Amino acid sequence: MTVWRLAWRSALRRRRLFAWNVAVPLLLLTPVALSEAAAPHRVAVFGVFIVFFGAFGSAIPAVRDSRDGWLDEILRAGYPALRWLLERTLAGTAIDTLQLVPTLLVLLWSAGGLRAAPLVLLATLGTLWFANLLGPLIAAAVRSLAEAALASAALSLLLLHFAGFFRTPAPGWTSLVADWNPYTPLRAALGAAVGPMSMDDSVWLRSLLVAAGVTFGAAIFAADWSRRLRWPRTL
Repeated sequence: MTVWRLAWRSALRRRRLFAWNVAVPLLLLTPVALSEAAAPHRVAVFGVFIVFFGAFGSAIPAVRDSRDGWLDEILRAGYPALRWLLERTLAGTAIDTLQLVPTLLVLLWSAGGLRAAPLVLLATLGTLWFANLLGPLIAAAVRSLAEAALASAALSLLLLHFAGFFRTPAPGWTSLVADWNPYTPLRAALGAAVGPMSMDDSVWLRSLLVAAGVTFGAAIFAADWSRRLRWPRTL
């Protein structure tokens, strides 16, 4: 059985948890979507939640699988570390997106931005791919669930800040960093959906290049850093 199939089977059989992961975003974000808050504020709240949803949902299970010994058994059985990484990231991205779609539709409907649904969906997929990709990398650098949560939050907030979710990047190096930030397309897509913002196509290209570069780097060194995920740790 592949990691892709195992992830989907596990997610769909744990029906209560799956429903909870759909309900919690709806309960927390629907009041924001329906509020009179300014568009940038709604974009920021949704952006933080989506990134945290992917990052925490990837890093913490990776640490748990590592400490339980399940991942070590998979890798010792000959399952390639690269294949494990890519299938796990792809499955996590798809599952997270499916669970967030109802909440995104509420935001688009409330803002009258349903025409931007394909754009928001693509940006969400790209964001969740990057967040799910960082999860195992974070897990390989920490030794506990608490450290994984702290590192995920810190790194996510840093990237969100430089993507311009909390304030518009000033001309100069901050603007340059935002242009190459993998989370910038999500900010632009959400902004186009709930406000008058327009989306420059070049934002996609630069951010995709960064995401592709990180994916390539993780793939190249998958066999090396995956040893850090085994428990007890092997160097």
